[in-house]
Amino acid sequence: MFDKLKKLADQAKEKATPMVGQAAQKAAELAAEAKEKAGPLAEQAKERATEFAAKAAPAVSQGVDKAAGSIDKATGGRFTGPLDKVQDVVHGTASKVADKTAGEPPAAPSAETTGGAGADPGTSTAPDAGSEPETSSESGADNTP
Repeated sequence: MFDKLKKLADQAKEKATPMVGQAAQKAAELAAEAKEKAGPLAEQAKERATEFAAKAAPAVSQGVDKAAGSIDKATGGRFTGPLDKVQDVVHGTASKVADKTAGEPPAAPSAETTGGAGADPGTSTAPDAGSEPETSSESGADNTP
């Protein structure tokens, strides 16, 4: 009985071996065809995604500015430094995405994007997270005649 099963298994193996090769060849053909068809579609998807991201970039920047301003106000300015860093990264990334679709070099940061979380145009923010914003004119002791 065991010999009979072994003989059947060997016969199945002999018949299956060429079929495996044929299946592998067909799979390779189908994969090449899929790649050929998907390539242009993938490129189109990439272009459209870039366009959509560029259109969304200003809204993302505004949203981050509003959120950072609210957080800065709610925390009394304790996290101004880290918030400024997040804003800089988001504005930089949004600018790069927008510039890719426009084909222009990256724009220099504007006063709005570098002013910090909810900062007035006449103020700048110190890099430390816990420090108070410094005004554009230095302390009164240095400015006296």
